[in-house]
Amino acid sequence: MTPLPYHVQISEYLWREHREIWDWYAKQQPAGDQAEAVRFELLKSTYRIEPETQPELYAQAKSAAETLGLDVPITIYQAQNPQGLNASLACLNDQAHIVLHGPVTKTLGVAEQNALLAHELSHLLLWRGWEGRYWIVDQVLAALSCDASDAAAPQEAMRLFQLYNEVFCDRGALAVVGQTSVVVSMLVKVLTGVSDVDPESYLRQAREILEKTSVRADQYTHPEAYIRAAALQLWEEQNERADERIAEMIEGPPTLDRLDLLGQQRMQTLTRRLVDHILSPAWMQNPTTLAHARRFFSDFAPAENAHQDADLAAMVAGEDSIADYVCYLWLDFASVDRDLEEYPLAWALTHCETLGIKSRMIDIARKELRLRKSQLDAIDGKKERLLEEAAAALQSS
Repeated sequence: MTPLPYHVQISEYLWREHREIWDWYAKQQPAGDQAEAVRFELLKSTYRIEPETQPELYAQAKSAAETLGLDVPITIYQAQNPQGLNASLACLNDQAHIVLHGPVTKTLGVAEQNALLAHELSHLLLWRGWEGRYWIVDQVLAALSCDASDAAAPQEAMRLFQLYNEVFCDRGALAVVGQTSVVVSMLVKVLTGVSDVDPESYLRQAREILEKTSVRADQYTHPEAYIRAAALQLWEEQNERADERIAEMIEGPPTLDRLDLLGQQRMQTLTRRLVDHILSPAWMQNPTTLAHARRFFSDFAPAENAHQDADLAAMVAGEDSIADYVCYLWLDFASVDRDLEEYPLAWALTHCETLGIKSRMIDIARKELRLRKSQLDAIDGKKERLLEEAAAALQSS
């Protein structure tokens, strides 16, 4: 049981980039009066199950907690007027308060109840373990998400963080019950209300979905059931690509309109690599183009031996909006200094061809520069010669 790579990466990012907020939350402890208020609300909205009335249920919860390495008092409640079948956890001052929603003990078998309890207790494990690092992440992301001026990326990061929390807790359930089929059966029963579930059939259903199309989790707090089932099976099999494949299922290909904080950082890196490459020919380096580059990066200076990164094509190939962004960035530099004439556009077409997006570059250039197709075709046809001329002109000047 270890946090997923996204947990680690987002915690390192927030610790580094938002240290002041991080340190403030690191010093905070849940206030006693606040915890008491939450406990009082639980008493008003639920039925508290006493250990004397359901000792088996408490024994299950205690056993699950011990397996997860947790030593905390546990109180179990039954929600009033529940909507569906589920459970939730309130963590107050190192106490676990588990709320059951719907007829959990009647619908789930004993092993499935163990899985459900273990899943909820795993939330407490994630919050308390690793020196409370991931509780701090949750608090910092919530604070950043309230900034109306720049909330989109933090909100997407919060969404992904919550989705990965559920994947982690499903692993906690598996660590306790030891069988993927039991956890999958529990998940399907909770999410559908069906009392008779064939987990192997559902795992085949999940594989069929994943084989036919690329997916992305679209929910805000919990991944889709088929993604959770597939992620659990990948982890149980200890596939060396399990975390990488799970990330592909949760996050999908990057898109400009759904970048989280880490995605923004990757796009900044991509942009810097592209600008380095665009201005790598000496003939592209003049006061106009360098000044334009410094509008993107104030410290920009031409990189020594700049070249196309080996993984650049993979970063661009993920999604159309990223490819369009790259094309517009190229077009920006190709048109910023008209004294360079056709040379920058020939350079753009050459590089976009290696990235596999030349046709898109041509479409965008026609639209934005109002060039005829025949004009672009002519530049494309002689681009190698144009680049040789540009280099020769620099040497002779």
